[in-house]
Amino acid sequence: MLWLQPPPFGRWVAAGLLVAVAIWLEFGPDPLVDHPFAIEAIAAGEELTSLNTETRRIPSGLLDQVHPDGVAAQAIEKGEPILVSDVGHGNSVIPAGWWVVSVDVPAIARTGDRVKIVLLDTGKVVEGVIAFSVPDDPFAAASGGIAVAPSSASEVAIAAADSRIAVLVSTG
Repeated sequence: MLWLQPPPFGRWVAAGLLVAVAIWLEFGPDPLVDHPFAIEAIAAGEELTSLNTETRRIPSGLLDQVHPDGVAAQAIEKGEPILVSDVGHGNSVIPAGWWVVSVDVPAIARTGDRVKIVLLDTGKVVEGVIAFSVPDDPFAAASGGIAVAPSSASEVAIAAADSRIAVLVSTG
């Protein structure tokens, strides 16, 4: 009397759930995303390219998505992930032939920002670009680097050595 037995609903439901789980695992969202990492030590102001970065798979939502287009806003060690705060403004921080002078820079200054350097003893104003900014470490020295044109590099370096400069950062 096979026709009097109830149909195997439990097996049908179990098979349907198994198929649904298999479809979800195959076509569901990817729990991993690509994220750029430094494959070598990258100095502040150095351009971020495929030669010094690589993408690795990390869990989704672990780090903010970043596109390494531009320059390193701060030094990045080998193997570290590239963070949003590590990518500086613009494509090239230091114009060709310019010199970098180490000076105290305001905390809001970021790599690639345009600045004006006022030489306090003469009143001369020199245009510059932040080459590397103050590190986020509160125990680190408050110095950064500003790229200046060769014509005024020695003048700025002498004034910086005597702490006779003021740095104005553009906010716009």
